[in-house]
Amino acid sequence: MPATPLPPPRRILTATAPNGDSVVLDDTTPFANDDEQLKGFVGFVQPDLIGKADQAFKYAEYKPTKISHDDQVSLRWVDVPPRYIGAQHYTNTFDYMIITHGTLELVLPDGQTKIVNVGDAVVQAANIHAWNNKTDEWASKYQFFCGYDV
Repeated sequence: MPATPLPPPRRILTATAPNGDSVVLDDTTPFANDDEQLKGFVGFVQPDLIGKADQAFKYAEYKPTKISHDDQVSLRWVDVPPRYIGAQHYTNTFDYMIITHGTLELVLPDGQTKIVNVGDAVVQAANIHAWNNKTDEWASKYQFFCGYDV
């Protein structure tokens, strides 16, 4: 699979320093996975459900070794190649996402499908689903994941 032609994501992380000044902690391309099909980037991982401003410096230094963080709050980007057919899978999270490039198909286990276009937002509340890209163009989505309580 050729590399994605989409621009890499950029993470700009700001916080308040101990002296009260606003600072930029980071301005980089986030960590990317080694998956040969889907290209995922982790932008931020926060182990606490409620963010703690005094921990932002620690969170900023975290270098994840995986893309999925079901037990933590996380931000990630995923580029989906043309003609990609995803596997049905369950996410143990509430997933909030916005399509930024291309068109994707959301598929539920009963066969229901939704076409999702640029600017569309999807909220998945801990369910089984798959993502397909049936077009000849790359697609991309920005995702925010948060654990949930059953």
